[in-house]
Amino acid sequence: MTSELAAQAFVWVHLPGQAEPVVCGRFTQRRTAGGAVGEFVYGRSYLARSQALAIDPVALPLQAQVFTASHLSGWFAVLLDAGPDAWGRRLIDRLHGPQDPLGYLLHARGQSVGALGFSIAADRPPEAAQPPAIASLERLLELHRAIEAGEPVAPEDHDLLLQGTSAGGARPKTTVGHEGALWLAKFPSAADRPDRPPVPVLEAALLSVAASCGIRVPRHRVVRVGDAPVLLVERFDRQPLGDGRYSRVAYASARTLLWSRPEVQQYSFMGSYSNLAHRMREWERAPQEDIRELYRRIAFNCLVGNTDDHDLNTGFLSTGDGFFALSPAFDLTCRPRTPRMFLALGFGRDGAAVTLENLLSEPQAYGYEVAEAAGMVREQWDTIHSAVMEQLLRHGCPERLAAQVCAAMPGAAWFPA
Repeated sequence: MTSELAAQAFVWVHLPGQAEPVVCGRFTQRRTAGGAVGEFVYGRSYLARSQALAIDPVALPLQAQVFTASHLSGWFAVLLDAGPDAWGRRLIDRLHGPQDPLGYLLHARGQSVGALGFSIAADRPPEAAQPPAIASLERLLELHRAIEAGEPVAPEDHDLLLQGTSAGGARPKTTVGHEGALWLAKFPSAADRPDRPPVPVLEAALLSVAASCGIRVPRHRVVRVGDAPVLLVERFDRQPLGDGRYSRVAYASARTLLWSRPEVQQYSFMGSYSNLAHRMREWERAPQEDIRELYRRIAFNCLVGNTDDHDLNTGFLSTGDGFFALSPAFDLTCRPRTPRMFLALGFGRDGAAVTLENLLSEPQAYGYEVAEAAGMVREQWDTIHSAVMEQLLRHGCPERLAAQVCAAMPGAAWFPA
């Protein structure tokens, strides 16, 4: 069978506690008559390292062999996890022209999520620009507004903009250093609706309320930049080393866990939380509590109407011993309830339908008995109902908009006051 080389790159990884990456392997993608096929092979020098860890312990175990992938256009999902999000791709397209998946990986400038990086040569590490200080937020707000308006930006601002090529969705964002930590700064967007709370304020409120519901969240705060609220969320995939540098924590999305068994995922109608729970039992050393927390997150999403819970908005972090664990929750939002509302992933007998009956239909799959699950859901709503309004107002949301958000949540219909 003839094939044509479509992409090739060396894959770099930051090992635990290290500020500089090492080459771990090589990825090659070829076009064939049957479609794109990807190959990955670990380097012999990497396999010989005592600290070496598999970048995907299921699909890419630490072995001296050639691994192949024909799904996801020949890409291994864990490699795509290191790519920029929609906002990052928009920035790269604007500054470098439209790219293919490898081009986006190469242009991400070192602040992509997780511990992986990419280069075209084994002796040329990925570029890694130094994150700006929090004092740059005002200038970044101006630049993001210019990008959204289609206005030109000066070449000297390109490096500053490319700090925003990490994960986190389609909204303007960047990474900044502040108080000895790295933070993802999330800005307002020109696409935000005036009849809804400012998105950074809404996300901050939901993160705080989620924490009160037994869900782990990163440190976060809202700061004012001129007339705009900006949400700072601490990056949980970075760890300060004490000398001004940072090590990086390996990361995998729920998509990667689901596709680590392509023979299951490719024949599924949709990704599902129940399938994810099964994969967590392979990826985690002690998954029981994380699976229970996964169910609490499903319940929270249903109660508030967070239908943006797709498989890239749940993540897992390396525990440094060859296993992974559920990351803190992130990218929380809520949408007004509709007569037929669905989460992005199925979770019960009625698939992804946002109903109380569906939420309580199969809690045993996540380590909850029905009565315990019903009590937990009611406790969550009591917390949400009492805390969301307070959190929105505390962050400067107008009272009228805050009241509309609370009244439009699915939980308000399930548990009327």
